[in-house]
Amino acid sequence: MRARSAILVSAALLVLVGCSLPRIIIINDPLSAGEHDNLGRIYESQGKPELAAQQYRAALKKDPKSAPSLLLLGDLSYRTKNYSEARSAYTKAIKLQPENGDIYNNLAQVYLEQNIEIEKAEDLVRRSLTLSPAHRAYYLDTLGIVLLRLGRVAESVTALEESVALLPKDNTVSLAEAYEHLSGAYRAAGDGERADEAGQLAEKYRAQK
Repeated sequence: MRARSAILVSAALLVLVGCSLPRIIIINDPLSAGEHDNLGRIYESQGKPELAAQQYRAALKKDPKSAPSLLLLGDLSYRTKNYSEARSAYTKAIKLQPENGDIYNNLAQVYLEQNIEIEKAEDLVRRSLTLSPAHRAYYLDTLGIVLLRLGRVAESVTALEESVALLPKDNTVSLAEAYEHLSGAYRAAGDGERADEAGQLAEKYRAQK
Protein backbone atom coordinates (compact mmCIF):
# COMPACT_ATOMS: atom_id res chain seq x y z
CA MET A 1 0.00 0.00 0.00
CA ARG A 2 1.45 3.35 -1.03
CA ALA A 3 1.24 5.83 1.84
CA ARG A 4 -0.10 9.31 1.12
CA SER A 5 2.25 12.12 1.98
CA ALA A 6 2.06 15.87 2.32
CA ILE A 7 2.39 17.61 -1.06
CA LEU A 8 5.12 20.23 -1.00
CA VAL A 9 5.05 22.94 -3.63
CA SER A 10 8.38 22.93 -5.46
CA ALA A 11 10.81 25.59 -4.41
CA ALA A 12 11.25 26.36 -8.09
CA LEU A 13 7.76 27.90 -8.08
CA LEU A 14 9.09 30.66 -5.85
CA VAL A 15 10.58 32.18 -8.97
CA LEU A 16 7.09 32.58 -10.33
CA VAL A 17 5.39 33.87 -7.21
CA GLY A 18 8.06 36.15 -5.90
CA CYS A 19 8.50 36.08 -2.14
CA SER A 20 5.34 34.18 -1.31
CA LEU A 21 5.84 31.02 0.73
CA PRO A 22 4.94 27.60 -0.64
CA ARG A 23 1.73 26.10 0.69
CA ILE A 24 1.76 22.73 2.43
CA ILE A 25 -1.33 20.67 1.84
CA ILE A 26 -1.92 18.30 4.76
CA ILE A 27 -3.74 15.09 3.87
CA ASN A 28 -5.43 13.38 6.81
CA ASP A 29 -4.54 9.75 7.57
CA PRO A 30 -7.47 7.79 6.07
CA LEU A 31 -6.82 4.60 8.06
CA SER A 32 -8.43 3.70 11.36
CA ALA A 33 -6.42 2.39 14.31
CA GLY A 34 -7.64 -1.12 13.55
CA GLU A 35 -6.60 -0.83 9.92
CA HIS A 36 -3.12 0.29 10.98
CA ASP A 37 -2.96 -2.72 13.30
CA ASN A 38 -3.93 -5.07 10.47
CA LEU A 39 -1.29 -3.55 8.21
CA GLY A 40 1.26 -3.91 11.00
CA ARG A 41 0.43 -7.60 11.33
CA ILE A 42 0.97 -8.05 7.60
CA TYR A 43 4.39 -6.40 7.86
CA GLU A 44 5.27 -8.67 10.80
CA SER A 45 4.30 -11.74 8.78
CA GLN A 46 6.61 -10.49 6.04
CA GLY A 47 9.52 -10.10 8.43
CA LYS A 48 9.43 -6.29 8.41
CA PRO A 49 9.31 -5.35 12.12
CA GLU A 50 10.29 -1.71 11.66
CA LEU A 51 7.41 -1.09 9.26
CA ALA A 52 5.07 -2.99 11.58
CA ALA A 53 6.11 -0.83 14.54
CA GLN A 54 5.43 2.29 12.48
CA GLN A 55 1.89 1.08 11.85
CA TYR A 56 1.23 0.32 15.52
CA ARG A 57 2.52 3.77 16.46
CA ALA A 58 0.27 5.29 13.79
CA ALA A 59 -2.66 3.39 15.27
CA LEU A 60 -1.91 4.89 18.67
CA LYS A 61 -1.79 8.37 17.18
CA LYS A 62 -5.30 7.73 15.94
CA ASP A 63 -6.44 6.19 19.22
CA PRO A 64 -4.05 6.54 22.19
CA LYS A 65 -6.35 4.31 24.25
CA SER A 66 -6.33 1.37 21.86
CA ALA A 67 -5.33 -1.56 24.07
CA PRO A 68 -4.85 -3.91 21.07
CA SER A 69 -2.43 -1.45 19.47
CA LEU A 70 -0.49 -1.09 22.71
CA LEU A 71 -0.24 -4.86 23.11
CA LEU A 72 0.87 -5.37 19.52
CA LEU A 73 3.52 -2.68 19.91
CA GLY A 74 4.60 -4.05 23.29
CA ASP A 75 4.96 -7.60 22.02
CA LEU A 76 6.85 -6.54 18.90
CA SER A 77 9.12 -4.22 20.87
CA TYR A 78 9.90 -7.03 23.30
CA ARG A 79 10.80 -9.42 20.48
CA THR A 80 13.04 -6.81 18.84
CA LYS A 81 14.68 -5.96 22.18
CA ASN A 82 13.32 -2.41 22.27
CA TYR A 83 12.61 -2.86 25.96
CA SER A 84 11.97 0.79 26.81
CA GLU A 85 9.14 0.96 24.27
CA ALA A 86 7.82 -2.42 25.38
CA ARG A 87 7.77 -1.28 28.99
CA SER A 88 5.94 1.91 28.08
CA ALA A 89 3.36 0.09 25.96
CA TYR A 90 2.62 -2.59 28.56
CA THR A 91 2.38 -0.03 31.37
CA LYS A 92 -0.21 1.94 29.41
CA ALA A 93 -2.07 -1.25 28.46
CA ILE A 94 -2.38 -2.27 32.11
CA LYS A 95 -4.24 0.96 32.84
CA LEU A 96 -6.71 0.10 30.07
CA GLN A 97 -7.03 -3.62 30.88
CA PRO A 98 -6.22 -3.94 34.60
CA GLU A 99 -7.76 -7.44 34.78
CA ASN A 100 -5.57 -8.92 32.03
CA GLY A 101 -2.98 -11.05 33.81
CA ASP A 102 -0.92 -11.63 30.66
CA ILE A 103 0.10 -7.98 30.49
CA TYR A 104 1.48 -8.02 34.03
CA ASN A 105 3.47 -11.14 33.22
CA ASN A 106 4.82 -9.60 30.02
CA LEU A 107 5.87 -6.44 31.81
CA ALA A 108 7.67 -8.58 34.41
CA GLN A 109 9.53 -10.26 31.54
CA VAL A 110 10.67 -6.85 30.33
CA TYR A 111 12.07 -6.02 33.76
CA LEU A 112 13.90 -9.35 33.77
CA GLU A 113 15.44 -8.68 30.37
CA GLN A 114 16.63 -5.29 31.57
CA ASN A 115 17.60 -6.70 34.98
CA ILE A 116 15.85 -3.84 36.74
CA GLU A 117 13.14 -3.58 39.42
CA ILE A 118 13.15 -7.34 40.04
CA GLU A 119 11.10 -6.92 43.22
CA LYS A 120 8.48 -5.10 41.17
CA ALA A 121 8.60 -7.94 38.63
CA GLU A 122 7.70 -10.36 41.41
CA ASP A 123 4.70 -8.25 42.37
CA LEU A 124 3.59 -8.16 38.73
CA VAL A 125 3.77 -11.94 38.29
CA ARG A 126 1.93 -12.62 41.52
CA ARG A 127 -0.76 -10.23 40.30
CA SER A 128 -0.93 -12.28 37.09
CA LEU A 129 -1.44 -15.47 39.06
CA THR A 130 -4.38 -13.90 40.87
CA LEU A 131 -6.00 -12.43 37.77
CA SER A 132 -5.58 -15.24 35.26
CA PRO A 133 -5.15 -18.58 37.07
CA ALA A 134 -5.73 -20.49 33.83
CA HIS A 135 -2.27 -19.39 32.70
CA ARG A 136 -0.64 -20.41 35.97
CA ALA A 137 1.88 -22.79 34.34
CA TYR A 138 3.36 -19.98 32.24
CA TYR A 139 3.39 -17.40 34.99
CA LEU A 140 5.15 -19.82 37.36
CA ASP A 141 8.00 -20.09 34.87
CA THR A 142 8.39 -16.30 34.99
CA LEU A 143 8.10 -16.32 38.77
CA GLY A 144 10.79 -18.99 39.04
CA ILE A 145 13.22 -16.82 37.10
CA VAL A 146 12.34 -13.79 39.22
CA LEU A 147 12.89 -15.68 42.48
CA LEU A 148 16.20 -17.08 41.26
CA ARG A 149 17.32 -13.56 40.33
CA LEU A 150 16.39 -12.47 43.86
CA GLY A 151 18.47 -15.27 45.35
CA ARG A 152 15.49 -17.19 46.72
CA VAL A 153 16.63 -20.47 45.22
CA ALA A 154 14.38 -22.93 47.07
CA GLU A 155 11.27 -20.93 46.16
CA SER A 156 12.48 -20.74 42.57
CA VAL A 157 12.84 -24.53 42.39
CA THR A 158 9.34 -25.01 43.78
CA ALA A 159 7.77 -22.60 41.26
CA LEU A 160 9.61 -24.10 38.29
CA GLU A 161 8.84 -27.69 39.31
CA GLU A 162 5.14 -26.82 39.39
CA SER A 163 5.46 -25.02 36.06
CA VAL A 164 6.88 -28.04 34.21
CA ALA A 165 4.27 -30.28 35.85
CA LEU A 166 1.40 -28.08 34.66
CA LEU A 167 2.59 -27.15 31.18
CA PRO A 168 0.81 -28.99 28.33
CA LYS A 169 3.01 -31.82 27.09
CA ASP A 170 2.49 -30.76 23.48
CA ASN A 171 3.85 -27.26 24.16
CA THR A 172 7.44 -28.29 23.56
CA VAL A 173 8.74 -24.73 23.22
CA SER A 174 7.54 -23.68 26.68
CA LEU A 175 8.62 -26.99 28.21
CA ALA A 176 12.13 -26.65 26.80
CA GLU A 177 12.45 -23.16 28.26
CA ALA A 178 10.96 -24.11 31.64
CA TYR A 179 13.23 -27.15 32.02
CA GLU A 180 16.23 -25.02 31.11
CA HIS A 181 15.25 -22.56 33.84
CA LEU A 182 14.68 -25.41 36.27
CA SER A 183 18.12 -26.81 35.45
CA GLY A 184 19.63 -23.45 36.39
CA ALA A 185 17.68 -23.36 39.64
CA TYR A 186 18.79 -26.89 40.59
CA ARG A 187 22.39 -25.96 39.86
CA ALA A 188 22.09 -22.83 42.01
CA ALA A 189 20.76 -25.08 44.79
CA GLY A 190 23.83 -27.30 44.48
CA ASP A 191 21.96 -30.26 42.99
CA GLY A 192 24.07 -31.05 39.94
CA GLU A 193 22.42 -34.41 39.21
CA ARG A 194 18.92 -32.98 38.97
CA ALA A 195 20.28 -30.00 37.06
CA ASP A 196 21.70 -32.37 34.44
CA GLU A 197 18.42 -34.30 34.25
CA ALA A 198 16.41 -31.12 33.73
CA GLY A 199 18.93 -29.97 31.13
CA GLN A 200 18.50 -33.23 29.22
CA LEU A 201 14.74 -32.81 29.24
CA ALA A 202 15.16 -29.26 27.95
CA GLU A 203 17.21 -30.61 25.04
CA LYS A 204 14.66 -33.35 24.41
CA TYR A 205 11.79 -30.88 24.08
CA ARG A 206 13.90 -28.43 22.12
CA ALA A 207 14.61 -31.16 19.56
CA GLN A 208 10.84 -31.65 19.12
CA LYS A 209 10.18 -28.10 17.97
